[in-house]
Amino acid sequence: MSGPQPGSHKRTITVHELLERSARAALDLQREDGSFPPGQNGVYDEPETPVRTTSHWLTTLSKVYALTGERVFADAASDAADYLLGDDARPHGNTFYSRTVADKDACDGVIGQAAPIRGLSLAGRILDREELYKTAEEVFFLHPFDRRLGLWERVEIDGERLSFDRTVNHQLTFAAAGAELLRSVETVRDPLETFLDQLEKNMTQRKNGVIRHYINPPVSKVIRTVLGQPRHWPLLWNILAFGYHSFSEERRRKEIGYLPVVVSSLARLHREFPDHELWQRGSIDTAVEYLTSRDSDGAYRIRTAASGSMLPGIEAGYGLFVFGYMDPCRDLIAADISEHFDAERGLLDRNATDPISQSSKIYNLALFPDPQFTIRL
Repeated sequence: MSGPQPGSHKRTITVHELLERSARAALDLQREDGSFPPGQNGVYDEPETPVRTTSHWLTTLSKVYALTGERVFADAASDAADYLLGDDARPHGNTFYSRTVADKDACDGVIGQAAPIRGLSLAGRILDREELYKTAEEVFFLHPFDRRLGLWERVEIDGERLSFDRTVNHQLTFAAAGAELLRSVETVRDPLETFLDQLEKNMTQRKNGVIRHYINPPVSKVIRTVLGQPRHWPLLWNILAFGYHSFSEERRRKEIGYLPVVVSSLARLHREFPDHELWQRGSIDTAVEYLTSRDSDGAYRIRTAASGSMLPGIEAGYGLFVFGYMDPCRDLIAADISEHFDAERGLLDRNATDPISQSSKIYNLALFPDPQFTIRL
């Protein structure tokens, strides 16, 4: 196995090397049923099922198998995929059972579905198992998509429709998972393109480029939607809360913390839709540039935010790579590795509120366009 070993003096590492080391360490974490230990959703301290971490490791194991050709990774990935196809992961044959929190949806909005859709899509292609990406397609289309609004609804694990997911990074993460599915299934192209067509109407930015936390569709569309289907009344809450959150310093910090999630999802969509006119309008550029501007100190702020991405340097680095900011990309990824990578264990679980979830988030590098990309440590 390649890569720097504990105690070595090597000061660079490639994405490939880091992925391989973590994937080997993950083999010892996998349970007999193919699942991985569940996390607690970071600082939110909410008990999760194994679905999310298993989906993340499925992504990484599949990619490392593609890079190395070693059967041990294919077998582990297949076992993880089989768990996600089973009744524990989808107890009612509808959406994935993502969390076990009283008084909250068990599906965890659309973001709770994004990880298994993405993992099964990638694994199905690499392992040549059509049933994996077909399951991802099925679950993707269980979520009603409103073409006029350009938003997806949440669907509970028993099939109940719960109205729209009102969080911008949730909608973007779900769309980015659909972009991974698009590589195998053409049927998702139309809703993804419509989502991008409507995105600027649904999101709001602060003056510094940071994207606001909640969706903000046009008021006329919201009123028409609620009058037509009263179960969508939570959309009205966004209108009422928008002004208050505009002046909340706590909300500003939260939005900065989630900017890496937003930018990385936008980058994944950009890779599949490089010619979409959204990228020419400038709004996305201002969000990306916040991460690189010395005036905003964005690179520091995303890494010190109390909530948001668990690996902000790696997630933001992915976006910066795709959008052409190579040096800041390397710096941000290197900062995360230096702070969180345990060379003895081979996992990104140091200095973590939720080490189980954080270590699984290395999947972000499994999606990195260049596995030989070198990071200076």
